[in-house]
Amino acid sequence: MIRRCFIAILCVGALAAPAAAEEPCVDLKASQTVQLKGTLTYKMFAGPPNYEDVRKGDRPEPSYILKLQKPICIVGDEFIEPDKLIDRVQIFPGYESKDNKTLFRELRRSVGKAVVVQGNSPFGAHTGHHHAPLLLPITKIMIASEN
Repeated sequence: MIRRCFIAILCVGALAAPAAAEEPCVDLKASQTVQLKGTLTYKMFAGPPNYEDVRKGDRPEPSYILKLQKPICIVGDEFIEPDKLIDRVQIFPGYESKDNKTLFRELRRSVGKAVVVQGNSPFGAHTGHHHAPLLLPITKIMIASEN
């Protein structure tokens, strides 16, 4: 019985390993547009001076976090380990966006929904103001199709 369980675990592990390797890692050094799919959440984080609790005087840092449908691997950024899968991305209207007000409105309307975001110049978290392992300045947000 124990031998059968061990063999079953090995088979499941062997099947799971190629699935993770099928998707290529996102290379942050490549100049490309990144498109990600997931569920959009909104959370208030504590900022300066102590980064602990807004109710105790820390400045609130409202953030939109995209919980990815499938975790991804990242290469080409000194702040992200290439063998670590990323499942959350902090998103915000990109500086080059023509109409940030419209993007912020769409972000507010999309909280709790499955969305597809598109953006440029993603980067790894490297300050206390970064609330997910990856940050993406977005240029577009759309409600995801049921596919």
